[in-house]
Amino acid sequence: MLLTLGLALSIALAGSATSALLLRTLVQRRNAARIPIPDGGVDEAGWVTLGGLEQWVTVRGHDRAAPVLLFVHGGPGSTMSLMSYRMLAPWERRFTVVNWDQRGAGRTFGRHGQSGSGALTLEQMTADGLELAEHLLKRLGKRQIILLGHSWGSILGVEMIRRRPDLFCAYVGAGQVIDMARGEAVSYAGALARLRAKGDEAGAATLERVGPPPYAGQEQLYTQRRLLISTMPQAERRVFKDRPLTLLLSPSGELRDITDFFNGFAYSLGQLWGPLMAWRIDREATDFAVPVFFFIGDQDLQSPAELVTAYAPTVRAPTSALVTFPGAAHFAFATHGEAFLHELVTRVRPLGEPV
Repeated sequence: MLLTLGLALSIALAGSATSALLLRTLVQRRNAARIPIPDGGVDEAGWVTLGGLEQWVTVRGHDRAAPVLLFVHGGPGSTMSLMSYRMLAPWERRFTVVNWDQRGAGRTFGRHGQSGSGALTLEQMTADGLELAEHLLKRLGKRQIILLGHSWGSILGVEMIRRRPDLFCAYVGAGQVIDMARGEAVSYAGALARLRAKGDEAGAATLERVGPPPYAGQEQLYTQRRLLISTMPQAERRVFKDRPLTLLLSPSGELRDITDFFNGFAYSLGQLWGPLMAWRIDREATDFAVPVFFFIGDQDLQSPAELVTAYAPTVRAPTSALVTFPGAAHFAFATHGEAFLHELVTRVRPLGEPV
């Protein structure tokens, strides 16, 4: 549906600007998922002050009594609030889903810019996340919430549950980062092997010219990521290819949000890449005070699945599990949405229900 509507929009863009904007508005309305507010649903969006900075937060769910799930986006800077209509809408029938545009990202970046974003540090952003969790507990009348961290968000997620386990009934690491420096080395070698296996000698030669990480600048990293993504399953590649159109057709999006998304992504990556590369999950003890789940795609080379598979059995927690999605990569929640949601509902949702 999205690609068909995208083609129509492209045709309209070749015509008058007025007709293109009208078509975009119609598609946005079609994409909008209605929340039954009079029947107990919740649909809120606005600014929440975290760490002294107003940050964009959305809260959506069909049943206010359902467990609250805070989705901590990856990147750094790759916000989900404007793309959730395509990837997370089915979750809203089983959870109250919270999306947060972190400091330096998305609409939060658009509101404050570089000069007004304050320090982008792991310490500050962990504190922001914990302040948001406390706000949600009060706002929604819950004792604890479920925390799901994706990619970079899995680093924040681990830091958050270690510092304040009392706020959370469960943690889900999707595309979980284990050891960033080691993971980048595995990613580079794996991408090179995959390029050669599929006969892309030109791609392999380009990657060899870029060389192994660490990289001095974002240009080398972007080249490595582009070649890495080219080796991923087709559904994964489509997530990246369709992202601009997904943002453009978001039912709650404005045209400037697209610019803010990509500018915030570049800014966040530049500010946080150094601390990110220094982070390892296993520098601390493997004990966790909350139930811990790792949901991974077996084809993930961005946060290499082999590192998560090796780490997961060492975890000591009230409950822990490694859930693997065959044929999926870094964005398993988007490409294997039905199976991912089934595991969330079966394994994790009961932990968030009232005792």
